[in-house]
Amino acid sequence: MKIKLVIEYDGENYSGWQKQDGKKTVEGTLLTVLEKVTNNPVVLFASGRTDAGVSARGQVAHFEVPDSFKFNKFSFLGSVNHFLPDDIMVKDACVARDDFDARFSAKKKTYRYYFYVSRFVQPTFKRFLRVNDNADVNLMKKAAKFLVGEHDFKSFVARKSGKTNFVRTVFSADIVSVEDNLYYLEITGNGFLYNMVRIVMGTLIKIGTKKMAPEKMKDIIEGKQRTLAGKTVSGLPLVLWSVEYD
Repeated sequence: MKIKLVIEYDGENYSGWQKQDGKKTVEGTLLTVLEKVTNNPVVLFASGRTDAGVSARGQVAHFEVPDSFKFNKFSFLGSVNHFLPDDIMVKDACVARDDFDARFSAKKKTYRYYFYVSRFVQPTFKRFLRVNDNADVNLMKKAAKFLVGEHDFKSFVARKSGKTNFVRTVFSADIVSVEDNLYYLEITGNGFLYNMVRIVMGTLIKIGTKKMAPEKMKDIIEGKQRTLAGKTVSGLPLVLWSVEYD
């Protein structure tokens, strides 16, 4: 029996999703609880691995248990969330089709990166990235449009990613205003490279603060060199917002 999970977590106190010896991770914490609740060994497969500090509103994962396991959604959710810490919650669970795979069946992923524009640090926005108040958000919006489409995103991947294929499709990318000076980058694609969204955001900040023109984004994509793009910004303001399937 294959069980699909939708998970929300605050990643601030975790060394990312992936289980690592000697480190506190989201996957490791979930595995301990799932094995306790199901009384079975569990191997967890996620839609993707979020970095240290990154949060999720709609991470998706699956695992298998023997068909003899008596699954009841409400008692399962109650038991799992009872044992989980307050910064991780399983929002939904269901029995999935045999051919479902949390990673390979995913069609779209959406990330949001939160930032605010201010001369000073705002205490209530401490989890978000502060951008100097000379930034022009309209320039960032203009630059984000160049990301849309199928491209080789080699300029936007960490050097230690180990990937050889850097082609991904971005379906949409925009800067959205939340309130006053608070915004987020919302980007949806069929998949993302290691640190890709954080590097994209670092590049948009350079453009917003007028260190390069919005049209430069096109040149950076075509250049396929990490040194052309902006720095990798903090993972704390980044949220895996949703994962979509057929």
